[in-house]
Amino acid sequence: MLGVEPRSLQLITQHKRWGTYTPNGDIYLNWRIVMAPVRVIDYIIVHELSHLIVPEHNDKFWRIVKTTLPHYKEAKEWLRVHGIELHSIGRMHQSI
Repeated sequence: MLGVEPRSLQLITQHKRWGTYTPNGDIYLNWRIVMAPVRVIDYIIVHELSHLIVPEHNDKFWRIVKTTLPHYKEAKEWLRVHGIELHSIGRMHQSI
């Protein structure tokens, strides 16, 4: 859909991010996104693939995301509300 293809795609543990891209075309996704709704997973993937076209979060970047996923703001809001729950999965909690 975007006309780009990552050099590699890997699921990794990220404690504060949902996805990361590198200028070389590698995309790393937080493995916890597999527990999110599909529309949220789609948003994260489109977000990172869009960075292969526009590295910054500028107007052009957000136009690409919106053109690909017109309702991306709903997924972004879902992450804002529920993301902390996903980030806590699989973490060790220490008692003080």
